[in-house]
Amino acid sequence: MKSQELTQIVPRARKEMLVFYNKKQQVEENVGYSPSARKPKLVVQAWKELYPVTIQKTRALSAEEIAVAHERSYVRGILSGKIKNGFGNKSLKVAKSLQWTTGSFVCAALHAYVNRCNTFSPTSGFHHAGYNYANGFCTFCGLTIAAILLRKIHKAQRIGILDLDSHEGDGTANTIRKTNSESFIPHYSLGYYDIQQHNNNEWLENLPNLIKQLFLECDILLYQAGVDCHEDDPDVHSGHFNSEQIYLRDKLVYATCHELNIPVVTNLAGGYQKPLKKVIDLHVLTAKAFQDV
Repeated sequence: MKSQELTQIVPRARKEMLVFYNKKQQVEENVGYSPSARKPKLVVQAWKELYPVTIQKTRALSAEEIAVAHERSYVRGILSGKIKNGFGNKSLKVAKSLQWTTGSFVCAALHAYVNRCNTFSPTSGFHHAGYNYANGFCTFCGLTIAAILLRKIHKAQRIGILDLDSHEGDGTANTIRKTNSESFIPHYSLGYYDIQQHNNNEWLENLPNLIKQLFLECDILLYQAGVDCHEDDPDVHSGHFNSEQIYLRDKLVYATCHELNIPVVTNLAGGYQKPLKKVIDLHVLTAKAFQDV
């Protein structure tokens, strides 16, 4: 079943999607190969055409808040345009947007934790960013930032990170290690495993067990619903899922976490197919999976 056919199905359930979005997290200028800086607006528009979406207020993070997971001099260098960001430039527009993308994800995580509900942050560009370096279109690791701030602000005991982007969450692992956060942040990244067409059905069948084994005692789950693991993505590394499997993957995540009473904070992560509409259509499948659980 193609993604276009899946998204044409009229949803029977219509649950409110709480989306933490501000236009300031969007960058319209050309920032290279990755579309992540300009796709949030398009994804939100696509979601709103099919489902009830409530846009929630968000805010930009301060340099000090970002620095809970990064070296302070690195954060200052990025925000002042003295150090190249994950897109390989020193654009102050991009730098400013990064405070809003991390802010979007942190606000979504704080709301989900306090209200015990699922939230959405249309953001990307987190999991390759290390403690003091940018890499692979990623500059600040919003995942680790959110987890540490949940711990600091609300005393969350255990915050899970489920990263189903196609590539390794090496920056996430680095920031967790450098901030001595391993004891309270269990982290799974699909990119570290050899999941291909011959074994991805088996991996999907085991996904509920994987979630239960790793995240059973978590207060909240931070979920990267990357779509660069699609079989047609030019940068696919691990996964090689078709569109129906992408939908099933997300449905299993939401259903399992619902069973465990764990709120989920979802972001977009990667996706590099052209035209960009193919990527948007796959992100719509994530919304459909949430609706269908």
